[in-house]
Amino acid sequence: MNKLFTSLILLTMTLLSGCFSTSSLIPEKKDSSFYLVDTKEGRLCKGNTGYCVRLSLVASQNGQLDSFEKAYQQKITGPNYPRSLMIILLKPADNSYRATSLDTNGRLYSLPKNDKTNTAWKALSDLYRTEYQ
Repeated sequence: MNKLFTSLILLTMTLLSGCFSTSSLIPEKKDSSFYLVDTKEGRLCKGNTGYCVRLSLVASQNGQLDSFEKAYQQKITGPNYPRSLMIILLKPADNSYRATSLDTNGRLYSLPKNDKTNTAWKALSDLYRTEYQ
């Protein structure tokens, strides 16, 4: 009984000191209702979930992004293929959606989920799987 009481006191002290909280037991909800373009890191992410693919994958794409180019009706061109892809994502030629800046320094942009952005995510994810799995 004395050990149980001591354990309860230690647990209570830990909770009150802020070292541990019951909120850490509840998984944090991550928003995946949009895509995130990080222009500094050159990544496309699924919302703020941490699931990201590097745009540099397109440098070795070997025609594997045909579905992307068809959806956007634009070609990814060199010499800087990742930058070309980023520009297409941020400002599609047909103005079918708008990228929304999420900060003041132009690093993070939100893209709506739609047929085009879903196609981009799938094409890049498929390319990643082809390259690394």
